[in-house]
Amino acid sequence: MPAEETLWEGSPAIKVLALDAASTALFSLALSLVVYLGFQPALHLLAGLSRQAADAVATYQPGFRLAALAFVLVLIGQRVGGLIWRGLALRGHRYRLSNQRLVIESGVFSKTLTEIDIRTVEEVSFHQSFAERLLGIGQISLVSSSPALPEAGAMRRPGRAVRLLGVLDPRAVREKIRDAAYAATGNQVFMRAT
Repeated sequence: MPAEETLWEGSPAIKVLALDAASTALFSLALSLVVYLGFQPALHLLAGLSRQAADAVATYQPGFRLAALAFVLVLIGQRVGGLIWRGLALRGHRYRLSNQRLVIESGVFSKTLTEIDIRTVEEVSFHQSFAERLLGIGQISLVSSSPALPEAGAMRRPGRAVRLLGVLDPRAVREKIRDAAYAATGNQVFMRAT
């Protein structure tokens, strides 16, 4: 077998989070506006229920305002925290394709290394949603007979599958994986065991 030669290295593009970031910003703006515009009418409605409610609203209005602010900050913080965590998880992924194997490294605090012998690759495809096409990224899926991978699932044919997320120029990377598998198997056509 020839000496190992790196054909491609990459990691998920942070662009993967563009839609999540936009929806988080929109959610934050909408929630802030709803609470800001609805605060006084809600207090007025509450005060109109009874004389005791009106006294409670007058007495505790600063506390209600603080509670509304805390509510907004907690919900926005939760969304932003989730977005940051997904960004860290993406940055913890690394992909390396050689003429002998595909190595997938993942993890934020701990690391997991998955190594797939390129000769075991049976099927390679890529998928791009409309938004991913606009951003120039996509997902590459490959099915392999390697026992290092999880089962592909009941809906697919037998085999084990892995996905590479947020790959820049996924069509070209898919072709590199396919060409490497083709060369590693002695120019044999992709065949699936039945």
